[in-house]
Amino acid sequence: MPTTVLIADDDTVSRGLIRMVLEYDGCRCLEAEDGTATLSVLGKHQIDLLILDYMMPKLTGLEVLQTLYQSSHLEPLPTIMITGMLQPSIREMAIQLGVFAILEKPYDLGELRALVAHIGTTDKSSEPEGLLTSFQKPASFR
Repeated sequence: MPTTVLIADDDTVSRGLIRMVLEYDGCRCLEAEDGTATLSVLGKHQIDLLILDYMMPKLTGLEVLQTLYQSSHLEPLPTIMITGMLQPSIREMAIQLGVFAILEKPYDLGELRALVAHIGTTDKSSEPEGLLTSFQKPASFR
């Protein structure tokens, strides 16, 4: 079964480019253009991976994750955050919220593809603490 990826970015061109590359790699992709739409899609679909822009209208990427963690019906999921402004405070909050990796714009699509492939092939059920174990690992940064 293909990995289902939600691409949350307010930039239509960026979303389209990521979608094109990941669909070529065999992923099923859904899109959201702002933080509120991201939460709506997460509530309606089973998502395996979230690619989340930090700076979006309505809710930032970090606010989306905070809301996700506070929601009783939405479970944490592997997240790759994309940002054009990687400040130490953003980095620390992302780590606390369990972000798997942060890519700083402009990022390399090959690196994004490698991260998606890694996350999509990792069997979370084989880890002793399940999915949460992956959220306790430090995020990687460029």
